[in-house]
Amino acid sequence: MNLSFPRMAPFQRKGLFLFAVLVGICLAQQYWALSQSLKPVPRPVGLNKGFFVELRGDIRRPSLIHYIKALPVWQVIQDGAGLASNRSLSAFEAAQVLSEDAALEIGYHPEHGAFVRPGSLSNRARWILGRPLPLNQATAEDLDRLPGVGPGLARRIIAYREAQRGFSSLEELKQVEGLKEKTFDKIKDLLTLSDEKA
Repeated sequence: MNLSFPRMAPFQRKGLFLFAVLVGICLAQQYWALSQSLKPVPRPVGLNKGFFVELRGDIRRPSLIHYIKALPVWQVIQDGAGLASNRSLSAFEAAQVLSEDAALEIGYHPEHGAFVRPGSLSNRARWILGRPLPLNQATAEDLDRLPGVGPGLARRIIAYREAQRGFSSLEELKQVEGLKEKTFDKIKDLLTLSDEKA
């Protein structure tokens, strides 16, 4: 049996050649895109080093700022665009040095002037940074953000916590009415009892 192909006109051969080239380009492009998506995504350098300062209160630009090395409070406030009012801190407060995670609440007292109240990072800041929420300090709004926890369950968790004067273990969450094992498995790594002040 002898197979023969019909003769093609020159313009048909050119068209078939162009089609083959386009298919080749598309395949090469798909291969390149696939090879790029399989490469590991590099983690930002330096975010595991240093510390974060959360600025809130009487400040022009409330923010969460990452620092690598220790620095004085006045520098952090300057990075937050300064005090919202035309007031200044005492030299003592401005010179305090920060070297670990902290929240600075900037306020004003009519008799004493501007002041800085240091504290721990808010739950919102912890959430942004991907850190576990302190279960015994979390608000209903904080808990509502957790997967599988709606507003009703969040309120029941808070009510249980208040009745028991706090959770002594994460496992105790299972005692809250309506909190299923599946939900507990989803949220247990997003909560903490230790490091409440971090």
